[in-house]
Amino acid sequence: MATEADPRKIVESGYDSVAGRYAELEPPEHEWPRMRWLRDLLGRVRPGERVLDVGCGNGIPATREIALAHQAVGVDISAAQIARARENVPDAEFVHSDLAEIEFEQAFAAIASFYVIEHLPRDEHAEIFGRFHRWLAPGGHLLFTIEPDDEPGIVGDWLDTPMFFSQHDAETTLALVRAAGFEVLRAEVETQVEGDREVAYLWVLARRGSGN
Repeated sequence: MATEADPRKIVESGYDSVAGRYAELEPPEHEWPRMRWLRDLLGRVRPGERVLDVGCGNGIPATREIALAHQAVGVDISAAQIARARENVPDAEFVHSDLAEIEFEQAFAAIASFYVIEHLPRDEHAEIFGRFHRWLAPGGHLLFTIEPDDEPGIVGDWLDTPMFFSQHDAETTLALVRAAGFEVLRAEVETQVEGDREVAYLWVLARRGSGN
């Protein structure tokens, strides 16, 4: 059902509430595509360069993987998740902030954002991609996921807590990425098992041009 409540408060409260249960969504026998795509991304980044994990959650497994050979920075709207991330990945830097409000002065060589953008109202997605473009160094890479179906905005039950979702169809999302100044290198829809159900995500690897 639609709601007039602030989507950010819904997402922040939701991820605070499920901090201890979210990791259980990924069954050991059905590993999500996340690490395969992330390792491809990191293979394009020189060791020691800065890599941002947007919506880092508790830092496992993505931020931990980034921190093995790169300067890892994680940002998340959930204070509970950030607290867990700081314990789980002490070598990384973590920031508790709203993605739509934070700014970074030092550029990143790569940005990863898994299962995040659909939690923002879709009329803000163009600005989010613009922010990613500003935060990346020329030639830097962006890897993100988003659900591929058209959804103006809904609050549904997720892990027994309200959660906000909003996204465009896949072609509209890709058009927004290109309009922000990115070259799309790969774009594929993959399905993963979350608990007892299958969920499809659009996976996008893009690159900021060296001259824009």
